[in-house]
Amino acid sequence: MPYKMLPVLEIDGKPVAQSNAVARYLAKKYDLMGRNEWDAMICDVLVDTLGDLKQDDMGGLRICSGP
Repeated sequence: MPYKMLPVLEIDGKPVAQSNAVARYLAKKYDLMGRNEWDAMICDVLVDTLGDLKQDDMGGLRICSGP
């Protein structure tokens, strides 16, 4: 298991453990990156922004229900 991390995707017997790299690989392989370069960039922006928020303890973002 590379870097002792999960999730792990094995491709041709080679393990890959970085979730964003795995997500981008699968998105490209299965044509989920959008119709053009702009769409692909927006997908990357969303993934990177979520990673930044997660790393920054959700950046002060709180989700509440009710008034």
